[in-house]
Amino acid sequence: MSRSRRYAVIALSAALFSSSSVSAFAAPTPSPSPSMDPYKIAQEQYKKDRDVYMLALQDREMKMRAINTTFKSAIDKSTYDAKSAMLLATTPDQKNAITSARRAAVASAIISRESAIEALEALPLPPVQPQRPAKMSPQGMSEEKDKKKR
Repeated sequence: MSRSRRYAVIALSAALFSSSSVSAFAAPTPSPSPSMDPYKIAQEQYKKDRDVYMLALQDREMKMRAINTTFKSAIDKSTYDAKSAMLLATTPDQKNAITSARRAAVASAIISRESAIEALEALPLPPVQPQRPAKMSPQGMSEEKDKKKR
């Protein structure tokens, strides 16, 4: 009797699970229509614009670093060359020529740096953060604020 009872329980549970799995499919729910708040839409656009702005600033900063590195290496090279030449110079005319050559190299480096900076695109304008719309207060709320508490 216990054996037949066991088979009956197994058969009953198998029947319940198999029948419930077939009828358990629900109809797909329609997705809600996108009725987003205009402020939220503007906020999302602001975030995208801000990311583009930050990338443009980083790109410009990297270009400026490259320009400044090139400028610094040109100045360092002219300084090193001038110091090396000064050790070998014996007359004041030679020393004046070395100094003027160094000044010319520095001026050339300055001009090339300034022209490279001018060739860069202008700084991008930062995006404007959207303003949250003002909440409308119910009629009579302003009147209650004006009343003094007793």
